[in-house]
Amino acid sequence: MIPQGSETFKLSVGGMLQRFDSDLRLDGSQGRSSEFDLEDIGGVERSKGTFWAEATWRFASRHRLGLQVFTARRQNERAISENIVIEDQEIPVNTVLSTETKSTFLVANYQYSFIKSEKMELAGLLGLYTARLRFTFGATEPLVEVDRKATAPVPVLGAAISYYVNPRWTVSGFGEGLKIKLGDVDGWVLNLGVSTDYMLSRHFGVGIGYNATSLRVDLEQSDFHGRITWTTQGLMAYGQLRF
Repeated sequence: MIPQGSETFKLSVGGMLQRFDSDLRLDGSQGRSSEFDLEDIGGVERSKGTFWAEATWRFASRHRLGLQVFTARRQNERAISENIVIEDQEIPVNTVLSTETKSTFLVANYQYSFIKSEKMELAGLLGLYTARLRFTFGATEPLVEVDRKATAPVPVLGAAISYYVNPRWTVSGFGEGLKIKLGDVDGWVLNLGVSTDYMLSRHFGVGIGYNATSLRVDLEQSDFHGRITWTTQGLMAYGQLRF
């Protein structure tokens, strides 16, 4: 087996069953808008299976670069249960509204291991949590045509720990977050996760994990003015390659 904490590359690819709780507010030029729940009002799926992947490059004994990505697309068409206002346009109750959300989350970080032994590794991390989101709404009576994109990059600070139970089995956890007001982004993010991996051979293993993320940002961008509140919880299952 490759000694625990000595691999150069680690790649995990699998799926995540996510549960969403998301609110949205789209501001118009007249300042009229309302914040509404995308699951309860828009009717998009609250639970969804999605793609998930993570890669780590250990370029020195105590230094690592990591990248995590997961995506989701949710959509529905339904008669809304209350009046809402999107970009100054009031949409009355019982309007048949089509709603679609597309999301891609990219989490990049650098980790330095302050403690590293045969049994445990404890690292501080500095990263960037980037949410790329698209919201589409449509209706015929009244006419609604809204298509907005937003990119919310939020720097994060945190820590990660790995406990090496034996040469094949690892238990890991991490936490990162930050509150920031910078340029067109005003908000905060908190990202937490735990996982366990078991190597079936020198280079291949399997794992399961849990991830929870909470994001709230106010954005003033060329194609988006408003607020996004986005909370997800996910259970992951994946295969892993180590070299």
